[in-house]
Amino acid sequence: MQPRKIAFANQKGGVGKTATTLGLASAAAAQGIDVLVVDADPQGNSTNGLSASLEEGQLTTFDLMNSTQTGRAAEAIVATEWDHVDLIPTDSQLANIESDGSNDLIFRLDIAFEGVDLSSYGLVLFDCPPSLGKILFSVLCAADGVVAVTEPTIDAVDGVVKLSETIELVRRRPNPSLAFDKIVVSRKRGTGEHSFREGELRSEFGDLVARTVIPDLAARQDAHSARTPIHKHKGGKSLRLQVAYDDLLQELRQEVSA
Repeated sequence: MQPRKIAFANQKGGVGKTATTLGLASAAAAQGIDVLVVDADPQGNSTNGLSASLEEGQLTTFDLMNSTQTGRAAEAIVATEWDHVDLIPTDSQLANIESDGSNDLIFRLDIAFEGVDLSSYGLVLFDCPPSLGKILFSVLCAADGVVAVTEPTIDAVDGVVKLSETIELVRRRPNPSLAFDKIVVSRKRGTGEHSFREGELRSEFGDLVARTVIPDLAARQDAHSARTPIHKHKGGKSLRLQVAYDDLLQELRQEVSA
């Protein structure tokens, strides 16, 4: 059975997309679930965070999107230093894809995964760039579902609305089965402003907003800087983040499969 391919997206940077992607990978790995992370962000934060050793000639997401080759994704998968987590890495060349005018560009990533046996993985997680450009469109053509990651700020509702419009555009033709799985409130602080903005999101989108909220804690950045799974990180209230990502993983797996 092929795993669900989930894209983590938002047009805004710094909202916690990579942290959520890697936090869920850490939670799954801690349960013995094998995960494939696909880094589709030219900034390469997931690639760096997973501390993958890339040999010369290693294929990246740029290579998968720079030509049309069926099943090539299988050749791009590398092991990481995290137990149970593999990676398709990226590099800065991926940014050049935005200027590619090829007619088949947005389908190339999907074609690269065509026929690839991913049945050994429980999850495939795409870390997307902070934009609504061609790279994101390409990921949405290849994905089964989308999770919007957002901070509870004044721009949160507008950002999610724009992403939902992009999802609907992709649904109309290239990927009609694409689902909007969840909205995850990330990097929440204990302020009245954040609570108010979270309330706005829940009022606007209802049950689409995940019950689990990811708190803004220094342990997240500390673990990332150490290139360590949050479930193996000690101190800095890391246990709160571990519990949050465990709960979010359970929520996603339960509700998406329901």
